[in-house]
Amino acid sequence: MHFRLTYSGPLLAHRDDKKLRERSLHVHAIRKAFHQQLKKLWKDHPILANQEFNKMPVAGAQPIQDFVHDGFRWRPIVNESNGLICALDILLLREGPPGRALHDVDNRLKTIFDALRKAKGPDELGAGTTQGMQTPSSDEDPLFVVMEDDKLITHLSVTTDMLLEPVPKVPPPDSARLVIDVTIRPYHVHIDNLAFT
Repeated sequence: MHFRLTYSGPLLAHRDDKKLRERSLHVHAIRKAFHQQLKKLWKDHPILANQEFNKMPVAGAQPIQDFVHDGFRWRPIVNESNGLICALDILLLREGPPGRALHDVDNRLKTIFDALRKAKGPDELGAGTTQGMQTPSSDEDPLFVVMEDDKLITHLSVTTDMLLEPVPKVPPPDSARLVIDVTIRPYHVHIDNLAFT
């Protein structure tokens, strides 16, 4: 299974432990942007819309489970029990010429990984911040994410380049445009995840 997610907006680095609580709001805002795209994917993709499973009832139930905690019902495609793994190929367009960009790549990648997975608790949803802990909006039940945990990423490729089109209303040093190619496949193949092969 292969699909692409995009994002255009601020992409802050994960570097200052004193600002982690405030950073959780930033990560969750990106997570919500991905949710909107994943919601359409779940509606339109034949595997996720369950059409393939309906055609082949011998395949059993769809190997997807919801995780309910902290006021949210999370629905990751990849989770620890369904035998699926995830590969990411990321194109990151950012301010500055190659080799002289203002921010390093690795700390921004951590922000991306966190936004692609479900939150692990209240601290990752803004608890203790001035805005308070985030709650799901009416169209976020469930809240769709790529994976349960970022340890399920088994391949990563990153290409960075110059951001030539400014992101409206975002300071250039914080601006980014992303195209994320996501490939999901079974690692432990069994009858319930056969449609993902």
